[in-house]
Amino acid sequence: MRHGTMLAATMATALAGGAAHAGQPKLDPASDYGLVALEIEPGGPMAAANGGYQLNIARFSPQEHASLANPLGGWVNLGRVGGKNQPRAYYLAKAKPGSYVLLSMSVMNWGVCYNADSRTFDVKAGEVTFIGRYDPASSLMELSQAVGSGALPSYARSTDINYLFDSSRPGLTAPEQLEPWRPGLEAWLKAERPGVTAPVVAAQVTPTHFNTGRDAFGLQRICGGYYAKKDKAPAADGKAP
Repeated sequence: MRHGTMLAATMATALAGGAAHAGQPKLDPASDYGLVALEIEPGGPMAAANGGYQLNIARFSPQEHASLANPLGGWVNLGRVGGKNQPRAYYLAKAKPGSYVLLSMSVMNWGVCYNADSRTFDVKAGEVTFIGRYDPASSLMELSQAVGSGALPSYARSTDINYLFDSSRPGLTAPEQLEPWRPGLEAWLKAERPGVTAPVVAAQVTPTHFNTGRDAFGLQRICGGYYAKKDKAPAADGKAP
């Protein structure tokens, strides 16, 4: 099942840098929700040719290694980022307090599922949680090679996403591995998102893995899994068996 189609009505609003937008997010220390902030690298020719890519972040149970998102909610989705001529930019998305995991990245009907080697972080109410810088380059290269070699089909129904499983790792650089990031982000918030007055904190980004699942008919493997029937979990070291 295609996340982008099923979740169009429930996707969190992601706002790129640049000119002011209507409906800008607001957040102060008394808010009952938080904001996820990250820096996005351009997507390159493949993403640009298809209108950008979508990065999916889901509510997560670290104890069960399971996505808690479903078609009704639990998502922090960044859609149509990395488009043509887009520079590196900041993005914000509203999120309820809790744990989250980088679930997948997709371009049109093809995607990589980060089930075997992902990253998780927590969001608290009344805080802007900066999770780092995401670079889709390695995942986009994997997709291109998989379609070119026939490992993934070159055609898909509009409701499907053909996923690569078990091998991909999100290109996320955690805050502590970046050059001093706080001045740039805080200056951007002050200039472009004046309604955000909550403190900015660095996420504690840690490695993890998560189980995949099947569709309602048990036929198609899906990234994260909406239904109770699960595929076998990856091995303890985070790699699929």
